Amino acid sequence: MRKLRHLVWFACLASASVSLAQKEDWLPVTQQDQQVKEVPGVPGAKAIQLYYAHYIDDNNHSQFFYNRIKILTEAGKDVRGYADVEIPVLPFFSVNNLKARTIHPDGTIVEFTGKPFEKTIIKGKGFKFLAKTFSMPEVTVGSIVEYKYRIEPPEGSIYDGEWTIQHELFTVKENFTFRGYEGGLQGTRGGTQVSYAGSNLTKRPTQKGNQIELEMENVPAFESEATMPPEENYKPHVRFFYGGGELASPERFWQDMGTARNDLVERFIGNRGPVRDAATAAIGGETDPERKLRKLYARAQQIRNLSYERERDEQEQKKEQLKPNQNTGDVLDRGFGSANDITLLFVAMARAAGFDTAVVLVSSRQEQFFEKNFLSARQLSYMVADVQVGGKDLYLDPGTRFCPFGLVRWMRTSTAALKLDKKGGTFIQLPPAANDKAVISRTVKAVLSEDGSITGDGTVQYQGGEALEHRLDAIKTDDAGRKKQLEDELKSWLPNGIIVKITDAQGWESTDDPLVAHFTLSVTNYGSVAGKRLLLPSALFQAKQKDAFKIAQRKYPVYFPYAFAEIDRISVKLPAGYSMENLPQPQSVALPYALYRSAAQFTGSELVTERVLRVNGILFYPNQYSEVKDFFNKVQAGDEQQAVLRVGGNVNAQKGN
Repeated sequence: MRKLRHLVWFACLASASVSLAQKEDWLPVTQQDQQVKEVPGVPGAKAIQLYYAHYIDDNNHSQFFYNRIKILTEAGKDVRGYADVEIPVLPFFSVNNLKARTIHPDGTIVEFTGKPFEKTIIKGKGFKFLAKTFSMPEVTVGSIVEYKYRIEPPEGSIYDGEWTIQHELFTVKENFTFRGYEGGLQGTRGGTQVSYAGSNLTKRPTQKGNQIELEMENVPAFESEATMPPEENYKPHVRFFYGGGELASPERFWQDMGTARNDLVERFIGNRGPVRDAATAAIGGETDPERKLRKLYARAQQIRNLSYERERDEQEQKKEQLKPNQNTGDVLDRGFGSANDITLLFVAMARAAGFDTAVVLVSSRQEQFFEKNFLSARQLSYMVADVQVGGKDLYLDPGTRFCPFGLVRWMRTSTAALKLDKKGGTFIQLPPAANDKAVISRTVKAVLSEDGSITGDGTVQYQGGEALEHRLDAIKTDDAGRKKQLEDELKSWLPNGIIVKITDAQGWESTDDPLVAHFTLSVTNYGSVAGKRLLLPSALFQAKQKDAFKIAQRKYPVYFPYAFAEIDRISVKLPAGYSMENLPQPQSVALPYALYRSAAQFTGSELVTERVLRVNGILFYPNQYSEVKDFFNKVQAGDEQQAVLRVGGNVNAQKGN
């Protein structure tokens, strides 16, 4: 039951592979390539992808990529242009045989001779990975840049393959090949076969035996939108999987998979005396059902969670005696386990305490939403517990380190899950978490100077899912890294030019307590001097979601990873001799799923603004866009209100509003 991330099948038999090497040479540069000046129908486009290839060969356990891009404008080669290359790399994967070159309009070729360096990139909330990055040599407008490389997984394993058909650049020609593994694979019944699931395709691949191919021409660029769901849900793509007779239909596959997984789970859970004793000891004299569960949950989370430690190779595991657990007794006795091991130990203890408890296999919407026709068990690789309390389902996530009782990590909510039983299980939808499960509270006490600059101290408090995500992000960094992460986040909420320094933070290792950070801030020209008046923004923090609503219409939904709440209290002490001429008006906007309120008051020496923003949904479809856009436009307008201060006058004017 030890969790193996991304791993789908173990290779059992070696097999000779027909090489695709003849397809992997540099392509000749044609006169037509050199004559391309713009993207058809898109004048002013920065670049065009002349050719893209992706070959997957599971017999030699590698994937080959080829990109040929022509730079059309200065913007195409500048910062964030296509002269700089990023190759995302999953943990334990390697990039090999990298070659790159620049071809000038006169045919001159400049080879890349440097060495790529590693860079951490963030693709989504709670999702980071490394990339190999490098800059193409001597790129000019009109240059063709091309690079090719292999990505190889850990030795002896086969991973789910996938083609992405549409890219951020218009692509003139694409070539895809998938060669399925020809040896034997564990977990298949009635012979091994390879199949695929395609989404949003305008052309179907051709399949002959274990080889699948696709060629495409003139594929338009994918135009993403701010704050949209993961792009892979909307780009045309093909995903590959292996199986036997269970591939006859999705219903057959998921039933067979659920039955087999349930058998494994129940054998792992068992009915063991030491586990029953541990449950009894954890509960003590408690009689309240929910408090019993809380104590069992806390006991399970005391187990060392290997899923949130760095990956170890076989030799390191042997040296540290990190053997795979065979049952819940092993987890309890050894004191360590994977995320799923810990969840199953909790299930075993809950059952021992008399609770009706089921294991739920849940999908993740972090990178892609669940596809029922993609017949891969990897989609349902994570486990949570479903406990019946007072006739209701209580979903618990003890396998996620630092996850509070009653909360399931965001990417496993509002998504498909399979509740296991001996007949294979039932598909359910894991419920969402409400906005009170992810709260950011910010307070600031600042002093305003006559020149419009401010200095002050503040506190930010993260609760529930917000605290969980920050704690998980912090696992792989030190104190300096944690401070930088918090400072970068604070800067993203504040106007440009504000200097923020974290002074301390507490609660990194807690589960239920808030994560609290203290900071100082300073900024010049926060207020605008206009003669004898000083114009001061009343809201220091502004909604970071506003970028999603700059366009009149949307093609894709507005998507927030989870429901959230922001609660702010900002106090600014005025310079001596200033009075309040105009106080910002109170704001109140409400929808069935969202709320915004702000109110300012003047005490005679301080401007105090209180602000609340609550959003109780995650996915808003294009037909809802006008309503959601109007809401956030009002939020932005409320946040941008200004207080008007005046030198002299009655300092007690407009104390409240």
